[in-house]
Amino acid sequence: MAQIHKVTKLTDKKFVNLYQVDGVNPKGYESHYLVASRSESVEGLKMNGHMDRPDAVAVYALAGDKVVLVKQYRYPINGWIYEFPAGLVENGEDYHDTAVREMKEETGLDLQIIKVDPMIEKSCFTSVGMTDEASATVYGYASGEITHQFEEMSEEIEVVLADKEEVRRILKEENVALICQYQLMHFISDDEPFKFLESFKI
Repeated sequence: MAQIHKVTKLTDKKFVNLYQVDGVNPKGYESHYLVASRSESVEGLKMNGHMDRPDAVAVYALAGDKVVLVKQYRYPINGWIYEFPAGLVENGEDYHDTAVREMKEETGLDLQIIKVDPMIEKSCFTSVGMTDEASATVYGYASGEITHQFEEMSEEIEVVLADKEEVRRILKEENVALICQYQLMHFISDDEPFKFLESFKI
């Protein structure tokens, strides 16, 4: 395993920062690796022992026989992408509370969380080749009326309640976030979309 000799913070931003990690691997190869992170400090990086803390949460929720999606503009691709309602976990906030808050902010809907084994919710890394960001997944049922009144000014979001036919079209024709793609395969292939959760319910 590589040995890390030095970590330097290169930016000082609120939501994401860039770090340079200097190290050498057992083959003698010296790396000067760039890592994007949600951490505001070197001490808070996942490499320094904060592996179990999710930076973000995504919400796989059903509204009747449809899945709740958001079609959102994202600057990195200068285009639209289909995602689950999601957002960053605030300092001191339990990620389940984040899930409820983000569902309300992005869609106007209320979230009833399904309690499952922490194993299936635990945070996983999103794109570990470039970032230490980790995201948890919360499951539940959404209800209420869709509204944009809770959206942040920075967001461009269209709420989509998609049935299986529309999900097939989306997977075939649209940009889809990876964290969402695999769950949508469950949605269209299972007679009961949350059937797979039965083995993990508390």
